[in-house]
Amino acid sequence: MKISEISAKYKMKSGNTKIIIEEAKNEKGERIYILTSVKQINLPNGEKWSPKEDDAKELDRNNMSDDLKKNIRKVLQLL
Repeated sequence: MKISEISAKYKMKSGNTKIIIEEAKNEKGERIYILTSVKQINLPNGEKWSPKEDDAKELDRNNMSDDLKKNIRKVLQLL
């Protein structure tokens, strides 16, 4: 599956877990969500790395689609 477009990027925090949610479309035009747990990783050279989240908007939990709510609940249960 190829991602053809990322239309929106959001971030949210649940407890101690930070999550980045990217709303994307594949080559067929189907909407998919990419959920990334934000962790900081120590690199071998001593530097620290984490996914870029400063370009993400804060997620408005009151205006989420039911599909996204269901998927976020599932992911949070696994973390």
